[in-house]
This record gives sequence, structure tokens and C-alpha cells, in this order.
Amino acid sequence: MTVTEDSASDKTPLGLKQTVVGKTKQVAGALTGNESLAREGSLEQEQARQARKADTLSRMAEAESEEAVEQLGAVREAGQHEREALQYRTEAAESQAEREARVRKQAAELECQEIVVREQLEAARETTTAEQQARSDEKAQVKKVAAADEDHLGAPRDAERTSHEVEVERREVEVLDRTLTDDPDR
Repeated sequence: MTVTEDSASDKTPLGLKQTVVGKTKQVAGALTGNESLAREGSLEQEQARQARKADTLSRMAEAESEEAVEQLGAVREAGQHEREALQYRTEAAESQAEREARVRKQAAELECQEIVVREQLEAARETTTAEQQARSDEKAQVKKVAAADEDHLGAPRDAERTSHEVEVERREVEVLDRTLTDDPDR
């Protein structure tokens, strides 16, 4: 199992849990007619999908980055071997000017290859940066959903507290009303 497979298996249960929770909320909202809960469930499912997508992109970028680094090393090593072999062969058969021209050509080709590999590395870095931003955006969305969940869960408690306070006030009014009705001098 590779490092990317390990990290994927660590993140899968969280994504699966978020998907299941989201689907449960969506179904519960649909069954109870609670559109807010249904939307919340859909949002959680989308966030889980985005998290899986960002994780996949991250693993791909890491793999591309590692491959680009390996390619750069191989290109440099092959270039070095080719330069040495080329110089050895040409010294025996050609003049100094011809040897220098061929070495410059080879160096230019290697430089072009290195530029391509560097551009691939930069693209991989940009992808990683974009994925990090996506994860940051996802975390912000999760916080919003958590706040919405908290508000949603706190609403019944607030309603119950208010109902209790109204009942206490009603009883106090009844006591005052009885006191005023029982005592005609007041």
C-alpha cells in the first residue's frame, strides 16, 4: 500500500459518514416536509463529494509531482551519460569545433527537457495550492453547516423555554387577577 492509498483510506470513512449523514438529513427533511433539513442534507452530500474530489486531485498532484522529480533526475542522469559518451566518441573522430557544436546542441535539448519538467512541477504545485484552497473553502462550508445545525437544533429548546416563560407569566397574572377579584378594597 502506498502513502497516497494510506491517506485515502484514512479519509474515506469521514467522507462516507458525511455522505450518509447528509442523505439521512435529506430523506428526513423530505419525509417531514422540512426543506431546510433537506437542503442541509444535500449540502452535506455535496461537501462530501467535493472533499473526495479534492482528495483525489491532491493524490494525483502528489503522484505527478513525484513522477516529475523522478523524470528530472533521470533526464539529468541520462544527459550526463550522453554528454560523456558523446564527448568521448567525438574527440576521436571530429575537430574541436564540431565537438563543441554537438555538446551545445545536446545541452540545449536537455535544458528544454528540464524546462518541461520544471513546468510540470509548477503545474503540480499550482494544483496543490488550488486543492488547499478548495479544502479551506470546504472547511468554511462545514463551519456554516455546523452553525446552521446548531441553530436548527437550538430552535426547539428556545421555543420550549419561551413557552415555559409564557406559562409562568400566565400563572402570575391569574394569581394577581384572583387577588384583585377576592379583595374588593384594592
